[in-house]
Amino acid sequence: MELDHLFVLVDPRGPELDDLRALGLVETYRRKHPGQGTENVCFAFDNLYLELLWVSDPQEARSPSIARTRLYERSRWRTEGTCRFGIAWRETDGEPTLAAPVWSYEPPYLPPGMSIAVAVDSDDPRMPLMFRSPGTSAPTDWPAERRGELQRGAGLGRVVAVSLTLPADIAPGAALRSLVASTDLDLRVGPSSLVLEVERRDASAPLILEWQG
Repeated sequence: MELDHLFVLVDPRGPELDDLRALGLVETYRRKHPGQGTENVCFAFDNLYLELLWVSDPQEARSPSIARTRLYERSRWRTEGTCRFGIAWRETDGEPTLAAPVWSYEPPYLPPGMSIAVAVDSDDPRMPLMFRSPGTSAPTDWPAERRGELQRGAGLGRVVAVSLTLPADIAPGAALRSLVASTDLDLRVGPSSLVLEVERRDASAPLILEWQG
């Protein structure tokens, strides 16, 4: 089991996209999620990718088939004290799975019969949304037309560390403990935040990307 991607919920016209571009990062792809009411922009590194996600249609995001994800409430993290972060893991056949209960999420934009395993612990919107990615390979193994140049133009390679910080009054459940035990995710206590450390290909100090919860 490996970290596949991380998402950060942002405002539709928030500064986060421009902040990443100012650092020299280039978007790998973007897409809309019909029926889920969200859109994204993704930045792929060698081993995982970062997704900036926003709610574009609140009505869809609050519809019965989507509501359990609490994406709408998560998008209101400033006023509702929810967690704006998501953690997706990937696994291949024969690998250990998440040591925690999951439920099958079937958003309208997926092909019929396809679902996403979501940790039941994520029913608490103060926790990150934790789910299994449909993908099973790192960005370096994607087809060239999908991965592009990754972040080589900015002199960046792998994400070498991922740190999630949660307030002391939010106890990690079985899903988060399993991710910490089985992936490179580091869990800390303090004001909510997500931090990525990205290696520089010239071996200088890593680039630090940080978002407050």
